[in-house]
Amino acid sequence: MTFVPADYRSSILIAAGDISAEFSAADRLAPGLLEHVNLRAPDIVRDAAGRFLDGGAEVLVTLTDGANDVAAAESLASGELTADQVIAMNRQGAELCRQAVLARRGSSAFVFGAIGPVEGLLTLGEVSEDALLAAYAAQATALVAGGVDAVLCRSFTEMKMLRLAVEAARKVVDVPIIGSMTFDSGADYTETVMGVSVPSACAELLQAGVTVIGCDRSAFPDSSASVVSLLRDSCDLPIWVEVDAGRPEFGDPLPTYPETPEQFAARLEPLAGAGACFIGGGRGATAAHIAAIAGAGDHYLRRTQRRKP
Repeated sequence: MTFVPADYRSSILIAAGDISAEFSAADRLAPGLLEHVNLRAPDIVRDAAGRFLDGGAEVLVTLTDGANDVAAAESLASGELTADQVIAMNRQGAELCRQAVLARRGSSAFVFGAIGPVEGLLTLGEVSEDALLAAYAAQATALVAGGVDAVLCRSFTEMKMLRLAVEAARKVVDVPIIGSMTFDSGADYTETVMGVSVPSACAELLQAGVTVIGCDRSAFPDSSASVVSLLRDSCDLPIWVEVDAGRPEFGDPLPTYPETPEQFAARLEPLAGAGACFIGGGRGATAAHIAAIAGAGDHYLRRTQRRKP
């Protein structure tokens, strides 16, 4: 089934959570890029994706955010990875999610290919624009070759970098492009750390040509519904939102996210009421969290349908 974003302008689809939250600590702490697990231990990724589907996820997101040669510069310089391996992480990551969908007879879940920011800022000249444009184009090409239904550019705080990612993808692939930023700064946590407001982000991303707009991975998940409401007021596109499983509690060796699946599920109604169309889990959101919010989604839809005249 072809993904047509406009078809979901008035719908609610549940997206998967943090695939890495389903991994062991050893897998998450392995040296190098986390995305290398797509090549190093494909069964772990495929099985994790399957658990999200079994819990009710209707969208899977690949574990490929940092799988490009700018983000992987240190691993490439040390010889730990080759450029071909970095690109292969994208294609394999997409294929593993697609395999998980196909293994479930009757599933029509979509697969979105994730592209994320890199360290350094374009506005300060810390990253080469030409190098990043080429890296994102190669990443988008590999994701589509692996079978994704859309490219999800997520977790950006610098508008210039997000626009570059979107424009790079649009030049080389013919699938919908989603643009999503992390809004967790400002007086009410509705700006990015770089000071980008929601209305400004919408204007820029509409101009860049995204077909879905969103917010994700805020350190202040309670503000997500307010951000979604501002997104809805600022544009007519379908809205994507990923919410962390609470505010991180930093421990040794990894941060933990304190929300139980039941607490996480309580986020569904305010997000849907604010206008979200795709609702998924950010950091710390396991398959159990997604199962809880999917169940709440069924209840919410039944209840709202009963209210209709």
